[in-house]
Amino acid sequence: MRDEGEAMRNAVAEKRPVDPETGQSRRRVSAVLGTFLRRTAAGALFCGSLAAAQSLHYGDPQRPLDPLFNLPYDPAHVHFDSIPLSNVAQCAPLLGSLGQGTGRAKLFGQLVNGRRRVVIIGDEDPRTPRGLSGTVLVMHGGNCRSSGPLFALRRAHVSDPDLDPGLSASDVSLLMRDVLTRYARAFGSKTAFLAWADRLTMEAETAYSVSPNMPCPLLYTSMFTPPMLHVLDDFRRS
Repeated sequence: MRDEGEAMRNAVAEKRPVDPETGQSRRRVSAVLGTFLRRTAAGALFCGSLAAAQSLHYGDPQRPLDPLFNLPYDPAHVHFDSIPLSNVAQCAPLLGSLGQGTGRAKLFGQLVNGRRRVVIIGDEDPRTPRGLSGTVLVMHGGNCRSSGPLFALRRAHVSDPDLDPGLSASDVSLLMRDVLTRYARAFGSKTAFLAWADRLTMEAETAYSVSPNMPCPLLYTSMFTPPMLHVLDDFRRS
């Protein structure tokens, strides 16, 4: 515990995020963030959506949260595809208030494998509680199962079998690739998307390390499994 606490304090002092599960800092995120800050300081902004994203802060109550990274974004500058709820009508009993009456249901990821279809949809209502801003729906043979995105993509154990989406490792990898492609398109570029994710992730984890009373950030540096991070690393290098 002493080593973990020292790593946390050092990371905060050096503005490096820490993985709360291991106590180890994430130097990769810091390096990407450092490059981003140097370029923006020199005035080399990449696009309008990136410039607008700089005004966002973790925990901003005026912005919706995306369902996977649980970070705020500005729908005026970040454009995810809409999905009519009629496209997932068989899952209506599982959707609750998600997207109902707002026209704001958005598609964050999709995988079609034979007769099975997996989608990640979310709601752009900023009042949606953290961690509940989206759901994974698995449709097959007229049946539907749902789960939270992080539970589904982490392939975490779900005690209720009706809520277990049953994604395989290959399902997760394919779905993650689709997710990252969609996020890059929504933000206007891969660079803008990664800059948003890295900057707000560092801000969130630094804030949590200083004030543990804040909600624990559900972010990719701490919640993504190694296979998920491998897909993300491949995406960075592509």
